[in-house]
Amino acid sequence: MDKKRSNFYPNGEFIPYQMPQDFRFSKNKEACGNCAMYSNRRSFCGVYKTQGVKDTFTCTKWRKRFFQR
Repeated sequence: MDKKRSNFYPNGEFIPYQMPQDFRFSKNKEACGNCAMYSNRRSFCGVYKTQGVKDTFTCTKWRKRFFQR
């Protein structure tokens, strides 16, 4: 049986339900904050079309950003 991810960030804020089960804290440089599909200004994930995404987390849809925002 797969372990389900928590519905909350460590600080108690709710993780948007659109985020996948593999959404987790990033232990390397591949984090939402430097993903090509992430908007830092709005904390918005372009893959899952939701706001409230922390820039220190990641998922398997992470893509390298080739330009500076």
